[in-house]
Amino acid sequence: MTMAEPGAKSGPRSFRQRLKRWADANSLSLYAAALLLLLAALALAPAVVVAVPAGSVGVLWHRFAGGTVTDHVLEEGTHVIAPWDQIYIYDSRLQTLTRTYPAVAANGLTMEVEMSVRFRINPHAAGLVHKLAGPDYADTLVRPKIASLLYEFVSQHSPEEFYSLNRAEIQAYLLKRDREEFPLPTRETAPDTLTLEEQMASGRGPALVRVEDILISSVTLPDSVRAAIERKAEQQQIMQEYDFRLAREAKERDRKRIEAEGIRDFQATVANTITPEYLRLRGIEATTTLANSSNAKTIIIGGRDGLPVILNTGDDGRPQEAPKPAAEEHGRAPAPRAEAAKPAPGAAPAAKRPEPTVAREAAPGPTNAPTTPAEAPPLPNEPTGPAADPPQR
Repeated sequence: MTMAEPGAKSGPRSFRQRLKRWADANSLSLYAAALLLLLAALALAPAVVVAVPAGSVGVLWHRFAGGTVTDHVLEEGTHVIAPWDQIYIYDSRLQTLTRTYPAVAANGLTMEVEMSVRFRINPHAAGLVHKLAGPDYADTLVRPKIASLLYEFVSQHSPEEFYSLNRAEIQAYLLKRDREEFPLPTRETAPDTLTLEEQMASGRGPALVRVEDILISSVTLPDSVRAAIERKAEQQQIMQEYDFRLAREAKERDRKRIEAEGIRDFQATVANTITPEYLRLRGIEATTTLANSSNAKTIIIGGRDGLPVILNTGDDGRPQEAPKPAAEEHGRAPAPRAEAAKPAPGAAPAAKRPEPTVAREAAPGPTNAPTTPAEAPPLPNEPTGPAADPPQR
């Protein structure tokens, strides 16, 4: 049995012992270094560990390795990068941009169109969007493109035509023009052998921003055009109102004609049934109703049947007219009566004048004969004899 050399087994042990002795001697320095490393890790953690939120993509930018990465993007989740690199977050959800655009019509008038554009970024082209437009890509790429399409469309129409067109047609036209200028990528237009940046450089790449909808919120016309359109609409409503009036009057005319025909038929039907006896019966019934009433009343009875005057229809069924004065019958107006002279104040009352008596002229004879009224000669066609003597008063 051979004995081992004294230094063969004591070498590693002596190294560990020396390391332990060194650590014990420099323990304070080691604790300080560990604390510094921990603080450095905590300080660099936000720059090293980056989280991409939901509905977003990340664009990586290398400080020492070529700048912006355009071939790929960082998906949702947590990513670890070098502390000197940086990640830019872009929202890939549907977004809305609302702006008011002053557009010039075909006749030179200016009108304001408020539109809302709903768009989303192309997630695979987020690197190019960051490299070419930056975070304000909505105002850099979307708004000028939509404004150009709107100005082109408005310049081809007058304000009246633009106002009368259907908004859905305008929106469909603008969206179609946007799709024609920025079509979706296909294998023919964007082969896989080309990178996205090469496709964009060749003009065959996809749209950086995808426009989903174009909505017109309001259209503000010039004051003169708006007033003219309002007057036109007002006159149109007035014209329709007159049409309804004419239709109503036509129906009213038909109603009155039908009513007149009904009255005529009724009169023709009952004309033969209304007799004086029937009217007298109705008068008796009305008189009985008035007599049975408990209210105070004054009834004037007249006519040959003793009916109330209001029900007296005469012999022929029509109201009788009042007799005219004798002067009117001979065609001259009655002479006005002379008013008696009023006595003066304080004068004695005048004596009553005797009424004049008309005496008939006496027949010729002796003067001592008694004066008697002469008989008037008989009128033509007047009977003579005892029957013709005037009645005694």
